[in-house]
Amino acid sequence: MQEQSVTGSGHRPPYLSFSAVTALMAAVLVGWALVFYRGLSSAVTIWYNSDIFNHCMFVLPGAFYLMYLKRDSLLNRPIKPNLWALILVVPLVALYAVGLAGDVQLFMHAAMFALLPVLYWFVLGTRAARTILFPLVFILFCIPLGEELVPYLQQIAATFSVQLLELSGVPVYRSGLYIEIPKGRFLVAEACSGISFFIASLVIGSLYAYLNMQAVWRRATFVLLSILFPVAANIVRVYGIIMIAHMSDMKYAVGADHLIYGWFFFAFVIICLLALGEFIRERSSASDDKADVSASECVTNSASDKVSTGTLRHYARSGMAGLTLVFVFAAVWFQFIAQALPSSSGTEYHFDRGNQYVVESNAVERLPWQAKYRRPATERYLVINPVTGADITVYQAFYAAGQGELISSINRFYDQDNWTKVEDIPVSTPDSPYAMEIISSPTGQLRLLAYWYVLEKTTFASQRDTKIAQIASTLAGEASHGGVVAVSVEVERRQLAAQQQRLSQFITDHYQQFSKDVRLGD
Repeated sequence: MQEQSVTGSGHRPPYLSFSAVTALMAAVLVGWALVFYRGLSSAVTIWYNSDIFNHCMFVLPGAFYLMYLKRDSLLNRPIKPNLWALILVVPLVALYAVGLAGDVQLFMHAAMFALLPVLYWFVLGTRAARTILFPLVFILFCIPLGEELVPYLQQIAATFSVQLLELSGVPVYRSGLYIEIPKGRFLVAEACSGISFFIASLVIGSLYAYLNMQAVWRRATFVLLSILFPVAANIVRVYGIIMIAHMSDMKYAVGADHLIYGWFFFAFVIICLLALGEFIRERSSASDDKADVSASECVTNSASDKVSTGTLRHYARSGMAGLTLVFVFAAVWFQFIAQALPSSSGTEYHFDRGNQYVVESNAVERLPWQAKYRRPATERYLVINPVTGADITVYQAFYAAGQGELISSINRFYDQDNWTKVEDIPVSTPDSPYAMEIISSPTGQLRLLAYWYVLEKTTFASQRDTKIAQIASTLAGEASHGGVVAVSVEVERRQLAAQQQRLSQFITDHYQQFSKDVRLGD
């Protein structure tokens, strides 16, 4: 009678076995991966190809391992689907749909990796999800985000390393990202920004704080340290490289050895960061290491705490029905978006090959400057010999709608290992918009680089404006084909103003023709 009154009332949610919870969470993961396979595949591509985001490949397995470590607490919580979580599903699905329509990978990745924790919250319920809150939030580190910080970290490293050099009595002159001392010149390149170490330190710091600290203020303090510490360490690293080169008459820390030095230095910094964590964390006693749930929340073997098979089926049906509804709705909606995307209808688009300066594909690798665009529908390089000045290299690429992403973090105007941006050059040409910047090689070779994006009816100098226009075209049922034009020429700093003016005139003379080459239908 006692068991019947408890289970029959329907007020006590069920406790599930380890195998049942595992099967439920696996079903969510598989359904999520199948529905969002396009966004997931693009994220994995970025993880694999970008050194900055290699760590993301370990985040999802790490999150599930953290959930496994909390299995006892999780099993001691009732499993009851929380319908309120569905409120967050709609905007996240809509955000993913917008990203899918406009090929905005950031929208797709942010939506899909934020949706996975929400789905677990929905099927497990609030009380159960709260026990694995950090692993669920930890999944958000899968989002390949943070590359935008590179220019700021470069500036910070250059500014403070110069101040340290001045305090050390070393004569120094700074010009942008260049740091000159009497014995040589150094460039704070993108690889010197420390972005990879910065993001990795944040992930490690957050994980360490979760595993080893209990007090909120201790965790927050250590996470803050994991943000500030790598920035400060990178400043010291840049300063140390310059000082070693200065004291050794440029014999050491000026070639590949400075990269080796950097890795050893950052390994040492990680050890120091973890040592600080050991100093900050609590010293728990044996009594504090007992189970993290009270006896009242634990599952007992008494008959009063048992749940009938009918109750389990009730919650299983409601949870799986809601989950199935979410996946079906998302899959149908994304299929509708995919069908609405304009296709290339099997037509091959190609450039006019009449220009005698077209560079053959087997000779592209010998060019001193190359753009790095991933799998365009077609692309070409032109090398134009002006009457005066150095050769001008022109790069043109075209992406058909639904067959690649024009605006992507993977697509770059130069190889980051060989070039880095020194500064932006303001350009005011409203009728023919383009952007211009100076890039430099590690040896100090400078190039002017100008570029613009070409859509069906207009051109843009901004990635953001181009992407917004592509999204708007797609949602309006129009084609979102797009292309890019980049023009580069080697320059010397003492003649920079004259060479910049010459390149600007060249772009003005050829702007319409170059744009026409990558615009569909002309």
